[in-house]
Amino acid sequence: MSGESLSAELVYSLLLMSIAGVAAWWSRYIIENIVALRIAVFVGVSSSIFMIINFPG
Repeated sequence: MSGESLSAELVYSLLLMSIAGVAAWWSRYIIENIVALRIAVFVGVSSSIFMIINFPG
């Protein structure tokens, strides 16, 4: 077991990505707002790209 952990930026990116996923689902099925859905998807994809670029190793 190694002692490595995720950096703060990666943790925030994971958190933002998961919140954006829930917001996208909520926007699609509960409030049925396509604009909010597109914003949530954009935020989720952007945070995942940020996470991939900044992943160590």
